[in-house]
Amino acid sequence: MSKRKAVMSTMKCPGAGLSGMRGLSLIELMIAMLLGLILTLGVVQVYLGSSQTYRLTDAIAHAQENIRFAATMIERDVRGAGGLSCLQNASDVEVKLQGDRVVELANGLLGWEFDGTGPGEDFGASDELEGAGSGNWLEGPGDGEFPPEIAGEVMSGTDVLIVNSLQTIPVDITGSATGSISLDGASDIPVGRIVLSIDDNCASGELFQNANNETANSVAMAGSGFDPGNIPSSGFELSYGANARVAAHNTFAYYVGIGASGEPALMRQRLDAEPSNPEELVEGVETMQVMYGIAPPSGSRNEVDQYVTAENVADWAEVLSVRLAFLVRSSENATGETQTRDFNLAGTVISSPEDRRARLVSTMTVGIRNRLE
Repeated sequence: MSKRKAVMSTMKCPGAGLSGMRGLSLIELMIAMLLGLILTLGVVQVYLGSSQTYRLTDAIAHAQENIRFAATMIERDVRGAGGLSCLQNASDVEVKLQGDRVVELANGLLGWEFDGTGPGEDFGASDELEGAGSGNWLEGPGDGEFPPEIAGEVMSGTDVLIVNSLQTIPVDITGSATGSISLDGASDIPVGRIVLSIDDNCASGELFQNANNETANSVAMAGSGFDPGNIPSSGFELSYGANARVAAHNTFAYYVGIGASGEPALMRQRLDAEPSNPEELVEGVETMQVMYGIAPPSGSRNEVDQYVTAENVADWAEVLSVRLAFLVRSSENATGETQTRDFNLAGTVISSPEDRRARLVSTMTVGIRNRLE
């Protein structure tokens, strides 16, 4: 009987061992929630900071890539500015083209300075960096009018540089006739392009417009219907044998204009042949400032004494080098706050528009090869 009472007593108290357990109080719950909220905010802040850092780093890398590409494109032409292959003087070339050249063969370079953007000056109206200008460029003494092909296409506050350069074609000459030069392969010179032919002895040459396309095994003097066209009824006055050579002659204008996406971009426009559309080279270039290195009045002719703006170049044949400064911006917002900043481009202070884009300045100096030899 005593055993049964003991068993019944045990069955009546099944939860006697859990009497010490209890839940969280309201204060403890609120503290836990606050700690969780602080931890979540910290994680979010780290994520946002990392995301902004990534955007800024990516924007700067993209701008640096654009700067390198722009420098490569323009440096190649500037180094060869005024080059005539093995010919020493422009007077050795018989020009068969009609009309006047934008840049004389003896010069190789020509530039226009935008008024108010010289060294020591400020160009700070942010809205002026956003649209193409209608003029206000200062050219060097004695030079012609601003090229009509790019008038109204150049953004305000940026300079203009025009370069003559040569590109020798890697094919051999097999002979010549009155109006054509035969090659042992395709010329790769498009129809309408300007061509410089040089005789076997590198003593003289002729500048003319090509009538054949790039797949032809010859270049020929263009007849009527071409712009600028060759002098009527004129053929080659020189004969061209196995040691002669043919080179494509290019005259390009470099400037900052509005690209296809509506963003500012470094543009290149051909000025030596039939009209063509501007070529967009690099997007995001806001402005370009150009300075020209000239030799001292007396002394070494291959040593630069000072850098001047275009309107202060007395003789373009005396320019030995070019200093180019670019202001490049990212394509998207990269910083957390809108801001305007001042940038020094070759002595000119440029104020950026108020936005969240990343910007970089790049300055390069390029020597003109045939002037420094």
